[in-house]
Amino acid sequence: MLLVKLKSILNMVSLAGIRVLVVTTALLGSTLVVYSGYSLYEQIYTQNRAFSSGSLQYEEGTPLSAVQESFAEERADYRAWLRVEDTHINYPVMQGKDDLYYANHDVDGKSSLTGAIYLASANAADMSDNYIVVFGHHMDNGAMFGDLDLFLNADFLEKHQTGELVFPGGAYDIQFFAVLETDAYDDMVYLTKDKDLEKLLSYISLNAKVQKPLTAKDATRIVALSTCAGATTNGRVVLFGVLTPVERPEPTTEPSVTDTPTPTVTTEPEISGAAEPTGEPATPTPTMTGSPSEVTPVPTVTDKPNGGPDAPKTGEHLSWLGRFFNRFLPGGSSYGWNAWALVNLICVLATFYIVFPFHNLRLKFSRIDKMRKVNSAKAALWDAEGLTPAQLAERESIMEIARRLSKNGKVTREEFGRAVERRYYRVGSFSRRFMLGIAVEALIASVGFLAFVNTENMRLPMVLIDQWTPLMLLLMVTCWVADVALTRYRVKDKENATE
Repeated sequence: MLLVKLKSILNMVSLAGIRVLVVTTALLGSTLVVYSGYSLYEQIYTQNRAFSSGSLQYEEGTPLSAVQESFAEERADYRAWLRVEDTHINYPVMQGKDDLYYANHDVDGKSSLTGAIYLASANAADMSDNYIVVFGHHMDNGAMFGDLDLFLNADFLEKHQTGELVFPGGAYDIQFFAVLETDAYDDMVYLTKDKDLEKLLSYISLNAKVQKPLTAKDATRIVALSTCAGATTNGRVVLFGVLTPVERPEPTTEPSVTDTPTPTVTTEPEISGAAEPTGEPATPTPTMTGSPSEVTPVPTVTDKPNGGPDAPKTGEHLSWLGRFFNRFLPGGSSYGWNAWALVNLICVLATFYIVFPFHNLRLKFSRIDKMRKVNSAKAALWDAEGLTPAQLAERESIMEIARRLSKNGKVTREEFGRAVERRYYRVGSFSRRFMLGIAVEALIASVGFLAFVNTENMRLPMVLIDQWTPLMLLLMVTCWVADVALTRYRVKDKENATE
């Protein structure tokens, strides 16, 4: 007897251990799959996010001087806008208190693996130094300063020599003339104060990987664009260019517009055609950005949270609930709410999984049919012959229930069948509850899907949550409660399930 009991205990422990092992393995495997998938997605997202210019969008061809004003208003560390011909380098230039902050923060000061393009902290904020150093991460997809590698090809440098650096107080045209491979501790390259340009140019001439003839000896200002070199831990690739100030006179006269009627002067007059100052006093004088010959209209800044002076500040356009959840936005996104939320997608997928569980889909939707088959088999014990002792005992237990349900103590076949349903599965009542549960789950899943499609755009950058996350969580939890309460049959103790 003791041996049998011990064997039973060992079997129970073994079974429990196997279940724990299976569940643990399944959870670990699922976690690894989810984490690996998210890591791949994050890598792609980080690469694509590096092309962002802090939520600022402007029309192609618009002078940079026309778009940086509103950008600078919201960002005290903004210094200039850098654009290099035929590359992905088209970014705002920030400046931190040291040369580390913007290496891992974006233009809005939020933590970001891609960092930002930033001016050396030792340089003057007004771009007045004769030697300027600008840093940027090297991204394999060409984002940030990843395209500096292209200039290591002499043919590319020969055909792509120009760029521009525009800042609130003026602008420089850039003519690139040399590329240098060095390390992060090269004082000749990275010390900026009181730079002796003659020594710098001599050093570049002796050590440049690629260079082209240029009258750089007459240069009064030089810029160095620096990024990491992939093959060396402290390796650096540095592109040098001569800075030439660009005159951008402020118009004081009303321009004459050719082939276009004189515009009605409003807060932001629209001007088309080529415009030249006439020398006549203007009454009133329309506001123009850039040189008088530039006719591209002032850009339209998109209505993103940080998109311009007329755009709402971060969180101000949200409800109190939205402002509460706004605190939990991840640091890597300067898009604010103009993104799609990963948690919302997980909630929608989880909701559909509750309705259609792929691993036990057949078990869930064939449950009623199986219950009917069990009841039918048990009802056949009424007139079955050659029963085993266990079957006889089972028929007697059903008969006991049937006698209690009978009005006169006599049991008919119909009463025996009702006792079977009471003893095992109440198929009729559960069927009604099950159908109601499926209808509720399907409705919730449909609402969740429509809500996600109409509130999330997966072509935008990803954030963790947004203002719709509470709704998605509520729908998912409600669907799970409906599934537990309405579509799952709770098996009672069959030995004590009598009236």
